[in-house]
Amino acid sequence: MITISETLSAKTVYDAGFAPYLLYSEVLEGARRPLSFLEVVTEDFSLIGKDGYMIKFLKLTQLEATQDQEADILGATGMPASDKTPTKVDLEIPDAIFSAVQISDFLLEDQPSVDWVRIHLRNMGSAVMEFLDELVYKELRDASGTIGVSCASLTFGVVCDSVAEMENENFLTGDGTEPFLILSPAEASYLMQDTSFVESRRYTTRDLSRIVEGEIGMYAGCRVLKTSYLKDKSYVFIVYPPTGALAPVVVLGWKRRLTVKSEYEAVHSYTYYVTSIRANAKVVQSKGVIKISVSPTP
Repeated sequence: MITISETLSAKTVYDAGFAPYLLYSEVLEGARRPLSFLEVVTEDFSLIGKDGYMIKFLKLTQLEATQDQEADILGATGMPASDKTPTKVDLEIPDAIFSAVQISDFLLEDQPSVDWVRIHLRNMGSAVMEFLDELVYKELRDASGTIGVSCASLTFGVVCDSVAEMENENFLTGDGTEPFLILSPAEASYLMQDTSFVESRRYTTRDLSRIVEGEIGMYAGCRVLKTSYLKDKSYVFIVYPPTGALAPVVVLGWKRRLTVKSEYEAVHSYTYYVTSIRANAKVVQSKGVIKISVSPTP
C-alpha cells in the first residue's frame, strides 16, 4: 500500500515569501478641488503665436451732457466740449506654469498593467490648472479699485446689499445674467440652511449645460460657486459673469496652451515629462468685483 501525503500547502508558499497579491484595476488618486475661479474669467488667446507677452486694455470714461440757454450757446464761449479720458490696464504673461515628473523604466516594467504615464499626465494637467485657478483668486483678492464689503457673517441681506453696491456702479444684471458668488464649503453650508437658498438641480434640470464647475445653487440673485480653496480664508467674492453685457471683468490671457513634452534619460533609465502653460489673469473692470471680508466677532 502506497500513501501519498501532501506537504506543500498554500500556507507553505506564503511563509516562503511568495505571498501573492491582487492589484485593483483602478488606481485611486483621490479628489481634486473644483476650479470655480476659472468660471468667472473671459479667456483671450490673441497672444498665442504673436509677438510679445502683454495685452493692453484701453478704458475710457463716459461723456456727460449739459443744459444751457440759447443765448449762452450763441455767445462767445459756445457749447463747451468734453472728451473721454483714456486709461489702460496691462495684462502680462511672463512666466510658465508647469508640473514635471520622472517615470522610471523599473516602474513601467514591474506593473505593466497600470498605465502610469496616462495617470501622471492627467494629474499634471489638473495640477497646472489648479495653480491657474489660484492665480485668478489672488488677482481678485489683490486687485485695486474693487468694491470692498465687511461683515460679521454672510447673510441674505449682506449679499443683496453687496450686489446693490455693484449695481450703483452700473454693473446691472438685468440682461438675464446673474453674478457669481464664490465661497468656501463652510459658508456654503451656512447658506444652504437658509430657506432662500435654491439648489442648482431645481433650475438646471432642463439645461444641464448651463451649470458650471463648483455651482451648487442660487442665493440672493447670485449663482453660488463652492470651492475648498477658500477653506480657512475670510473672503467671499461676487463677480460679474463673463457672459454679461459688460464683460470682460476678469480676463485670462493665454500665451501658450497646455503643452506636454518628454525626454528619455538612458543613463538614468527614466523618462522626464513636463506639462506647462503660459497664462495669467487680470481684473480689467474693478467695479465688477466685490470682495467681502467675513470677520466673525468672538
